[in-house]
Amino acid sequence: MAILLVLGQHAMTRPFIDGFVGVTVFFCLSGFLITTLLVRELQTGTIDVRGFYRRRAARLCPALVTVVAATTVVLLVSRGGLRTGQILAPAGAALTYTTSLFDWTGHVFATKDYFNYTWSLSVEEQFYLLWPFALLWGYRRSPRLFAALTVSLIAVTLALDLYLGLSRDVRFDQHEYFGTDTNALPILVGSLLAIVVHNHWLSRTMRYLASGATLAIVLLPVVAYRNDTGRPSLVIVAGTGLTLVLLIGVVMRPRSAVGSLLASAPLRWLGERSYSIYLWNVLVRIAILALLGHTVLGDIAWIAIFIVLAEASFRYVERPLRARLARRRGESGPAVLGLVEAGAPRVT
Repeated sequence: MAILLVLGQHAMTRPFIDGFVGVTVFFCLSGFLITTLLVRELQTGTIDVRGFYRRRAARLCPALVTVVAATTVVLLVSRGGLRTGQILAPAGAALTYTTSLFDWTGHVFATKDYFNYTWSLSVEEQFYLLWPFALLWGYRRSPRLFAALTVSLIAVTLALDLYLGLSRDVRFDQHEYFGTDTNALPILVGSLLAIVVHNHWLSRTMRYLASGATLAIVLLPVVAYRNDTGRPSLVIVAGTGLTLVLLIGVVMRPRSAVGSLLASAPLRWLGERSYSIYLWNVLVRIAILALLGHTVLGDIAWIAIFIVLAEASFRYVERPLRARLARRRGESGPAVLGLVEAGAPRVT
């Protein structure tokens, strides 16, 4: 669902104006999946922090390094009036998960769209740089107090997003669009949901909210179709609320119509490769725009090419390297509630 919303904005014909709500869906799902894994690990008494970061590096870095390297070569060959430093700086930010900070400090679209999409990956990794330690410090002591603290953080980020979204209309404001603080809301909400589900809290409320999953999956494309590019914080708030309801519906009623749809083979295939697709589609999009422009034929060519590249990346880069590291450490990648742990973006 998340990657389809993003692709709807990136398509040559651009059916979705606010398709970036898909990134919000990714963030919320990521918070839910990763926190579920960490909370389960805490049942053993602690979190293997080194193992956690090693698994994330194995999952995210091979594909990212491949795409950034390919993009850098394309830019160095074609140049487009860019100096070497102007190319390597955003490439370095992409590889170090600091693109959101790089953009926030006035370098947004420094190389057009070539590396800018990695801002969402950087927001996630900045969050997970701290989150395992927060769980070790707080959740292990008192799950209820830690949940209350998370609710407080959600209230702060919600207030910030509402203030920014309602007080002004600024197209592509660097803080509002790329800020780690303004995008923390969906990750925190997904993380809180993981804690609630794990502890079997609010079961009656959860069952009630689960009935809204069908409406949520219908309204997410509606939000993406609207034009609120001047108020991205409001899109974040709306996307977070709808994703929360949708996630609750899938978790509480996995055999419902929505749960069955999202568990279908085509959507599972798409979900497993969503990280690869997210990484490759932008480079392909720029090339197709130059050749075919904003046309339906351009959309068809774009989809065909990025699917081939994403499948190749998934089969021959991501999966083999992840499996090799797992064999080396005697670990295996856990699944959570039937959902595949995926990247950002995704992007986990």
